[in-house]
Amino acid sequence: MVPLPHALFEATETPFPLPKGCGVLVRAGDSQTKGNIVIVDTTIDLATLRYIIGSGAAAIALAGWRTGADLQRLAALLSVAEAEEGRGDGATPVLAITDGILPAPVSREGVAGKTMRLAALVWDQRALKRTLGATCALTASDEWIAPFAAARAATLLTAAVAGVPAFDSFPDLTGAALERACEHSRDEGFFGGFAVDTAQVAPIGTIYGRNR
Repeated sequence: MVPLPHALFEATETPFPLPKGCGVLVRAGDSQTKGNIVIVDTTIDLATLRYIIGSGAAAIALAGWRTGADLQRLAALLSVAEAEEGRGDGATPVLAITDGILPAPVSREGVAGKTMRLAALVWDQRALKRTLGATCALTASDEWIAPFAAARAATLLTAAVAGVPAFDSFPDLTGAALERACEHSRDEGFFGGFAVDTAQVAPIGTIYGRNR
């Protein structure tokens, strides 16, 4: 598998050209599938996966999942899709996007040991906002409020047990505030960050890419 970049960016609502130096996430059916990471959900079917594989996707990002069984189902479909599209078995890695509401890391419902395709866990604080119906994620002192702090920690712990990198997620931070957040996140053990704006891509890539 090609090494993961330290910065991920969801380009579903971004005009082209897309930012460089990051992993670009697009939706199934997007014209920019080739070489990018395609976001799917747990309702994905074989025909759509065949189209994605045939279009040259670099990886799949699974959103909306809840247990390791969801990852197993995707992995099984990917094996069939790869065979039918003439791609080597296991050639397509999976990034699991999560709101941080996860099963216990060592439980039967967890992700550890479910598929060798799992390449990373990606925490999306925007997804948790939608799940909770929350209008804010930070306190007045720019600290995560309790549910967000817990979900973020759960993602890091689950990734550690599964033996894969974890990507952090940030609100609309820029400049020095973003740099401080990235440095703190890297020191906690996160591998990279999920950018919500193109301006966040370069700082995330630079800070997480520094030697520890």
